[in-house]
Amino acid sequence: MSEYKTKGGELQHCPRCGEVVPESASVCPKCGYEFSNIAANTSSVNLAVLLAATDDYDEKYQIIETFPLPNSKADLIEFATALKPRIKKANDPLAEAYMTKYQELIEKIKVSFPNDPQLKPFADEFPALHAAIMEQQKKADRSDWFAEHSKMLITVVLIVVALLVTGGVLIAYRDTAANNADRCITAVTKAVDKDNLKQARNFIVGYKNDKDDIMESYVTLLSKYFDEGMWEEAKSLVEFYGQGQYTGDLNRGLFNYLMSTGDYDQAENYINVEAKPTDGEYYEYMEDAVNLMCQAGLLGPAQTFIAKKALHFASNRSGYYTKDQVQSRLEKIVAAYK
Repeated sequence: MSEYKTKGGELQHCPRCGEVVPESASVCPKCGYEFSNIAANTSSVNLAVLLAATDDYDEKYQIIETFPLPNSKADLIEFATALKPRIKKANDPLAEAYMTKYQELIEKIKVSFPNDPQLKPFADEFPALHAAIMEQQKKADRSDWFAEHSKMLITVVLIVVALLVTGGVLIAYRDTAANNADRCITAVTKAVDKDNLKQARNFIVGYKNDKDDIMESYVTLLSKYFDEGMWEEAKSLVEFYGQGQYTGDLNRGLFNYLMSTGDYDQAENYINVEAKPTDGEYYEYMEDAVNLMCQAGLLGPAQTFIAKKALHFASNRSGYYTKDQVQSRLEKIVAAYK
């Protein structure tokens, strides 16, 4: 199979029809030939070998995040089957990295093999599986918080007993970060400054009163997640706190992350959460998505995306953003990649 290198990356010839396609393509868009990456047929084994070569946790995490996804159907089935048990192990320190890689794999399945009877079940079951795992994580977070604060409560009781024994006054109420907004904000800020993000999250999850009172601590932790590229943690915190309760810059960061992973339907929800997106904002979102798909060689999915999302402009009868004009402009982008 002939190979070429362009600014867009490696290209290859389809051995069946001769069509030039991106190296990352799993199926020839012209004749349907499925490319089998023989070197990736044991992707899970290769990943295990790389992980066994180091004892450093950060290196293991990076190896999982940067490990290349296979292209062929057989390779994807093998890799998905191997990864799935890993994401369910809440006590595994690498579970988050495995979840990120598994989400990437699901997105590739949805784009490259949307109706395949062997791969489609992986994609169909993922939303419920992901929700169950996130709920399990929330319960673990709450358990961690209670475990952490139970020690503090025991200490308080001992202090009270000591004061009573020595003739001190009874402490009727102890103000803690769980019920005092200022103390919670201070505790979260200190934890973030020390890079103890799990503790910071526990303070927010454990706060008992109106969450809007600790908006400052929420934004502090969410900003840190974005600075560190901890996108899954950021999404989880947004889901816990409530969509829309954050600044425009943070919202844009989440939107960009979803676009980069190819989750265009989810990204649509974050175009502008504070108000209904303008026609210009919605068109810009469509244009970015189409360009990303075309750059990845996904011309067919790009055309499907255009036809589906252009319905947003169906009620426009005149002007720059009518449905027909939007489709025409975006289809020209696709045509330029052919």
